Amino acid sequence: MKEYYIIKPSSLNLDQRLEKFPPKFTFCKDYALWLISEIIRKTAYKLESKEEEIWVPLCSTISKKHPCHYRDHLRYLCYNFPSVGNVLFRNAYSKGSCYSYRLSPYFFGEEIEIKKITDKKILKFLRRGDYLESNSAFKKNYNFLGKYFNEKLTIQTTEASEKNKALFNKEFDYRKHSLNAVQICDIANKEFSIKYTHKTDGRLHHQLTRLSKPFRKFLRYDGKKLAECDVSASVPTILSYLLTNMVIGSNHLDNVINSNKYYYRHYMFCKRAVAPINSEVNLFAQKVLSGKFYELFIEDMQKLNHFNVTIKKGEYYFEKIDDVSQIEVEEDRQDLRKVVKKQILAMFNARPSYHLKAEAVFYNHFPSILKWVKTFKKANHKYFSYLTLQLESYFMLNIVARQFNKKFKGKKPLFTLHDCLITTEDNIDELHLFMKETLSEFLNFIPVLKVEVWE
Repeated sequence: MKEYYIIKPSSLNLDQRLEKFPPKFTFCKDYALWLISEIIRKTAYKLESKEEEIWVPLCSTISKKHPCHYRDHLRYLCYNFPSVGNVLFRNAYSKGSCYSYRLSPYFFGEEIEIKKITDKKILKFLRRGDYLESNSAFKKNYNFLGKYFNEKLTIQTTEASEKNKALFNKEFDYRKHSLNAVQICDIANKEFSIKYTHKTDGRLHHQLTRLSKPFRKFLRYDGKKLAECDVSASVPTILSYLLTNMVIGSNHLDNVINSNKYYYRHYMFCKRAVAPINSEVNLFAQKVLSGKFYELFIEDMQKLNHFNVTIKKGEYYFEKIDDVSQIEVEEDRQDLRKVVKKQILAMFNARPSYHLKAEAVFYNHFPSILKWVKTFKKANHKYFSYLTLQLESYFMLNIVARQFNKKFKGKKPLFTLHDCLITTEDNIDELHLFMKETLSEFLNFIPVLKVEVWE
């Protein structure tokens, strides 16, 4: 490791501070920047709290392998020097807990930037043995996908940092700004972590899934751009498969919906008690496979918006759905589709009757399916998202990704992003064809797939 990237407030001029107030101990600038970066990094995941409630503990145990005296550095950063003030604030020590720190209010909430440190002693301390840390569930089930998190996976750090600053100056979202900086640094430093959440959504979570969309174009694998292939309208597609096979049975359903799942007994009850009408299930599948599923609800949503229906707290707005009949530009219709999609998916995942307008337009076309969905969510509304996402992950990870990796003997890079599979631009056509053939075989219908190069 010849370099390491850290996060710092853009307005922090440590050189000026050191020149005006020279420390009385051996001071390492790169080490001080790393300490500040660690506090920003850990703060980023707590930013739903109020500013004054966010304190980051740094216990004495961190000093065991440190090449510098961390207490002296922290005291210096916390000192309130004339005209330059504090960099950090420290919370009082209490028995049973260690000192904790946060950024000075002068820097908190302000623009941050990514910088490179090169001190050899610090780099030796920061060097990690493996590129990837993962939980036992991932190692047991999908360890074959871990090998692609290696030195070939890179990010254009300078460009990504400038983009992050530009977005912050436009949106002023400090939490998103900080979290994006954390993910950029993790990728730049090859500090990857991956977690398989088998009890909830059944997905893999890592730096690529946490990185905001505007930064994907800066990613490279072996110097090549990345590209994705995903299932269009993935939740309706999986729901269509579920409803079609729920009564007749399916080995794939049995592999996912077993007695170890939270929702198993409730699913078995709903399966017998409120089976949707076959004609609706067939129409639902037809609309999904046409690639125009969400367009089905645009006109109904527009008409319903003319009535004064109370919108509960948390329901998305409908301002964009104003006059669909006069919209002729395809880009505008795509915007409307995005809003309707957001509404329908929110309705699927929320508590019953929480999104009344979306339920009303869905009921207009699929009343018995809506009844089944709402009945299934009565015990716990999260069960429905667990069920559909676990099914989706089963087909994408256990079927497509595993077989793709086996076919090409692990020589073609493969990453996941929820309902997407990702590879390099030169391999995307091969992945697209493989996904289409494999999913068609196992789902017994041809799903609508989309391909996008990250640029």
